[in-house]
Amino acid sequence: LPMSNDILAQYRWLEDELAALIGKFKFSAEINLRLERMTQLLQLLDNPHLKFRTVHVGGTSGKGSTSTMVAQMLTAAGYKVGLHISPHLQVINERHQINGRLVPTTQLVKYWREIKPAVEKVRQTSPFGAPSYFEVQVALSFYLFAKEQVDVAVVEVGLGGTLDATNVLTADVAVLTSVGLDHTEILGDTVEKIAQDKSGIIKPHQRVISGCTQPSVKAVIETRVAEQQATLWQIGRDFSVETAAGHNYNLVMQNRRFEDVQLGMLGDFQAQNAAVAVAAVLSLQEVTDLTIDEAAIRSGLSQAKMAGRVEVMQEKPLVLLDGAHNEDKMRAVAGVVVEEKQQHGRVIAVLSIKSGKATADIVPFITQLADEIILTRFTEKGLWRAVPPHDLVKLIAEIDPSLPTQVVTDPLLAVQVALERAQPEDIVWITGSLYLVGDTRAHWQPLPELLQTIEDLYLVPEL
Repeated sequence: LPMSNDILAQYRWLEDELAALIGKFKFSAEINLRLERMTQLLQLLDNPHLKFRTVHVGGTSGKGSTSTMVAQMLTAAGYKVGLHISPHLQVINERHQINGRLVPTTQLVKYWREIKPAVEKVRQTSPFGAPSYFEVQVALSFYLFAKEQVDVAVVEVGLGGTLDATNVLTADVAVLTSVGLDHTEILGDTVEKIAQDKSGIIKPHQRVISGCTQPSVKAVIETRVAEQQATLWQIGRDFSVETAAGHNYNLVMQNRRFEDVQLGMLGDFQAQNAAVAVAAVLSLQEVTDLTIDEAAIRSGLSQAKMAGRVEVMQEKPLVLLDGAHNEDKMRAVAGVVVEEKQQHGRVIAVLSIKSGKATADIVPFITQLADEIILTRFTEKGLWRAVPPHDLVKLIAEIDPSLPTQVVTDPLLAVQVALERAQPEDIVWITGSLYLVGDTRAHWQPLPELLQTIEDLYLVPEL
C-alpha cells in the first residue's frame, strides 16, 4: 500500500487489489451462482449482515433509483443508513454509501485490509472456489456497515435474485421494482423465468413490495409469496401513483395519501419507483421499531439523486447523462428527452452499447429523437466489450439513412465534439451504457478531484 497520503495512489492500489480477484475467480455457471462461498466468507467475518436491519431491492429496472430513495428517506428520518448499489460508474466508492455520502477511499482501504485474510482463506479452503469481485464488494459493504454501526442497510441485488451474493440476507422488507428482459443469457429468455429468479429474494413471513405490472409476472410473484407465507403489497392494488400539477405526484398508500410529492430524480418513470420506495419504508416501519414520518418521506424523495440516471451535468447546452441499456430503461429515458426537446433545440446523441445487449431494440429510440449521433466506444474492462461503432453506424443507416452520424472512438473526445457542435439551446444526450456514463462523467468530475471531494465531504458533520 502506498504510504503517501496521495488519495489517487491509494485508490489505484485498492482498484488493483479488487481487480486481482477477477483473475483468481474461475467463472462457470455451476460453481459461480451459489451462495456457499459467500456464506463461508461472512461467517469468517462474524456475520456482519446480521447486525443491522435490511431492505433488499431486486428487479430489472429501477432498483438502483428505488434503493437510493429508500435510503434517503431513512436518512432523513434520522437513522444511520448504509446503501450498497452496483455497478459503479466512476469509482468503487459509489457502491458503499452511508447517509447519502460515498465512503471515502481511506476507509475502504482500511476495511479491505481487515477482510482480505478472510477472502484469502475462502479462496484456499473452499470447495466452491475463490470469492468473486462482486461477492467481495458486497462483503466489504456488510462489514463496514457493521463496523460503522448503521441502523439499517438498503441492499440492491447485483443480478437476478435467487443466487445473487446479496441473497444471504433475510431482509425485513423485500422489494421487486419491475421485471423485464435483461441478462437473458443467464436468467432466462422469458419475463416469467426472470421473475422466478428475481422472486428468490422473498423469504418466509417477509413483507414484500412489488412494482411489477405484467399479469404473468404478478402470478409468479404471488406464487412465491404464498409458498413463503409472506405478505405482499402490490402496485395498482395496495398502493398507486397519480400525476399531480407540474412535476409532482400523489402517492396513494393503502389508507394514506401523500399529495403533491416532489422528486429529486427526473422522469415520470421515477414516480413509480417512488411509490414502491414509500411502500417499502412504510412496511419497514410496520415490521420494525423504526419510525419514518411524512416530513422524512417528502424530504428524502426530494433529495434523492443518482449518478448516471437522467443526470443533468450542465445547462446551455443541456447535457443529460443516462446509462439506459435495455428497452424498458430506454423507453423511460426517451420520455424525458421528448419532454426536454419541447423547450430546447436539436438533440445530439453520444452512443456506445455493450455487446450482447438487444441493440436493435435500443437504437430506434435514439434515432427517433436525435438530430445527429456520435458513435463511440466505452473503455473495455474485464469481460465487457462494446459494439463496434461502425456496426452501429450501419444499423442507424438501415433505420434512418438521412440521420447524420460520426464515429469518434475515444469517449471523452466524443463528448468534446458533441459540446462543440451543440448550440446553447441544444441537448447533448449521452446514453446506451453505464460504462459510457462512467467514462464521460470524468469530463465534469475528473478522478483526482472526485476522490478528494469524497474524502472531504465525509468529514463534514451532518447538518
